[in-house]
Amino acid sequence: MKKQVMLACLASVLTGSLAATVLAAGASPFGQLGEYDKVKVIVDRTPVEDKGLLIDGNLYIPVNALREENKLAYVYDPETYQAYLFFGGTAANQGTNPSATDQSPSPSEREVALGFMSGIPYEADDYHSGMMRQDVINIATLAKALLDTSGDWENAVYSKLNFNRNPNLSMLRQKLAYRTVPFQVLEDRMEALAEELGDQISGRYERKMEDVIDELEEAVEKKEKALESLEDWLQSSDEDDLEDYRDYDEEAKESISDAIEKLTGEDLEDPTDHHSNNIKEKVEEWSRKQQKLD
Repeated sequence: MKKQVMLACLASVLTGSLAATVLAAGASPFGQLGEYDKVKVIVDRTPVEDKGLLIDGNLYIPVNALREENKLAYVYDPETYQAYLFFGGTAANQGTNPSATDQSPSPSEREVALGFMSGIPYEADDYHSGMMRQDVINIATLAKALLDTSGDWENAVYSKLNFNRNPNLSMLRQKLAYRTVPFQVLEDRMEALAEELGDQISGRYERKMEDVIDELEEAVEKKEKALESLEDWLQSSDEDDLEDYRDYDEEAKESISDAIEKLTGEDLEDPTDHHSNNIKEKVEEWSRKQQKLD
């Protein structure tokens, strides 16, 4: 995968998935920025030069520190002051109205695709096992974000049936594009993850990751067909188109649920249930053994 150069710079981003050392407010030996304490940041047991900030009890981390450790990528639009995060960011849009018109300009699909991996110095032949756990978590998060598109689409159906109101189709297409682009960008990386699982753990988990890749490819395909069918129904009001939309979307949901179950053991239909022998737990078990050997 070719590396792209990222010119824009974002000052900092709150992250909850980072292993970091946080010292008591007001007593930091690393100094202050204004009234805020600086915090030494340690990523996977590796100290980084840039310091975080503790602001009102929240830890803010400079994204470049995460980018250099292969933990985060981003694209930043300086005209709108919007940051599109990948690797640790959540892509779910809560409380959005798909029928509303978004007047703010957004980067094109290609710009987003380039930005996702532009800050990560990654090549498939240079993948290392320390990335495994974080990648598993990130892929599961992206899969859940793809699943969230169903909520917008059902809102669109409801508005059409009850108020004869058409949604903003361009916005629906754009949101789906942003949810599917990461899987295209991550294709080589997911294959490298599968190979690393085979090398470090067992062929069984390599095959399980390959199944995840197939399921996510299937989900992307079904989601795209579902949106096409939804657009057809909005134009034709043909019940067959509506049925096709729901069939495709249900198939996509099933593929995503199966992928997440293999990745993290989560059961999306029954959150109280948990499936063992998932990839994340096996990687964590392997990691603990490696730490004992260090």
